[in-house]
Amino acid sequence: MNSVPLIATVADLQRKYRSLVDKIKETGEPLVVVNNGQPDVVVLDTQAYNTQVAKLKKLEEESLLRAIQTALEEHKTGKTVKLGRGQKLTDLLD
Repeated sequence: MNSVPLIATVADLQRKYRSLVDKIKETGEPLVVVNNGQPDVVVLDTQAYNTQVAKLKKLEEESLLRAIQTALEEHKTGKTVKLGRGQKLTDLLD
């Protein structure tokens, strides 16, 4: 992945839509569209988008599994606290 993103203005996107989209598809790099000098949206090829979504989902699942494993280990070693009837987590902070 290139460290310098492809950048275009809104006017560039309107005038050069096909060539910009072809470039995005060819490189797999995102296109940052700027409006009034500020980043406005990012355009990404469908395949690249799906790849990014899959990677993010995998990272989220791995993070959740690590949290579950940590919680189970803490429970097994007695590092957890059982709440009494009507007790809230915030009650433990007092």
